[in-house]
Amino acid sequence: MEEFRLDPVDLTFDLISNERTGCRECLPVENAIKSIEFKGRYLRVYEIKDRVQPSRYQLDGKFFKRSNAHGYEELIVENEKHSADFVTYSADDIEKLLLVVSERLNELKTYDIGKNISVSRYVNGHDYWDLVILPIPMHNTQKCHVCESLNYVGNREIYKTENLIAYVPFSPKKNEVARITTLKHTAIEELDSVVAFDLANLIIKIINKFTNEITFNIKQSGADHFELDVLAGENDPIDTLGINRINYSPEGLQKKMSEKLNNGK
Repeated sequence: MEEFRLDPVDLTFDLISNERTGCRECLPVENAIKSIEFKGRYLRVYEIKDRVQPSRYQLDGKFFKRSNAHGYEELIVENEKHSADFVTYSADDIEKLLLVVSERLNELKTYDIGKNISVSRYVNGHDYWDLVILPIPMHNTQKCHVCESLNYVGNREIYKTENLIAYVPFSPKKNEVARITTLKHTAIEELDSVVAFDLANLIIKIINKFTNEITFNIKQSGADHFELDVLAGENDPIDTLGINRINYSPEGLQKKMSEKLNNGK
């Protein structure tokens, strides 16, 4: 089970987790809660049971389970076999995938799950999107922090279209290479085919011009304006939301250390 803890000093969140390492899709996941047609086959949506938000609401499908965990996670899987087809997709294919993600988030929006959204795709990994929604709001300000940041891009702009801008952030986060966002205030749930196709073409440019050892991470928090981060290497979707994952129990560690230090007294 996982638990969020708020540091009383700096008011940052940690996630106490027993998360297993490795490819998420290669871990045992069963019973798809939804199937969506894609490229002559079906992509499957799998719910990750150990991070389901306890709620009086119930998601569609008999496989939704309640637990004491916080937040919600699911995998949107294009290929059950371990492969990395993403680098071979056309702009039309990536546009379709972006719209699938957008529509799925729009479906989840009606439930009391949270507003802190992270959707990650490791280019060289298995063919799936890791979608995480947390109840912990970030950047919860009166003004949209994304729109405000566009006023201070300055000489860090690297690419621009009628709909999008890509730039290197003034203060990059961990492993962040570039940030892409829409010039118009747009929620990821409201993504249309025009912007999705523009974004798909930019994703292809990045894949073709730079190393494939990158993660594309869609995030949205507080104000409903999405960003797509280009991150070096494979990245944890929890980490991209600025939350530190701790893979041990502080109480369990206290017990072990206390026993060792006090042994023989």
